[in-house]
Amino acid sequence: MELPEEIRERFRRHGRAGGRRRAERMAPADRRAVARRAATVRWTRARFGASSFEELGLPGGELVDAGLEALAAEQVTPEALAVSLAAPRLRREGVPVGFVLEDPERRLFDLLARRDGDLAHARYNAWLRRLASFADGCRLARLPSARAS
Repeated sequence: MELPEEIRERFRRHGRAGGRRRAERMAPADRRAVARRAATVRWTRARFGASSFEELGLPGGELVDAGLEALAAEQVTPEALAVSLAAPRLRREGVPVGFVLEDPERRLFDLLARRDGDLAHARYNAWLRRLASFADGCRLARLPSARAS
């Protein structure tokens, strides 16, 4: 069922007003995180045709989505460290990586060593392989108009 344009415009106005009220109640850091995440989703949709990399079915897409979300909120997570580590390659493939964490290689390994003990090296290498597979998949998944740029 198609709604009349007048009703659709009322929904848009109501949505904007609700969003403004919600933003006024949020802390500035939370507002920035929401804005960064929304910008990432818009960029990803325009570049790849989907709002998330997991939705595209790319290997490691869930890892990159979680990393981008954590980076938007300036949180230190294994996913955020992995995305920060691979940021130059991901940017070349069209992934909107803005903010990155400092010294991601050492910090990711240290975090994995605390969590996984003797398996840290194997886990670290597995994370790197997943990111490389993801970046390779990104090259193929970009929309034709995005490849020209």
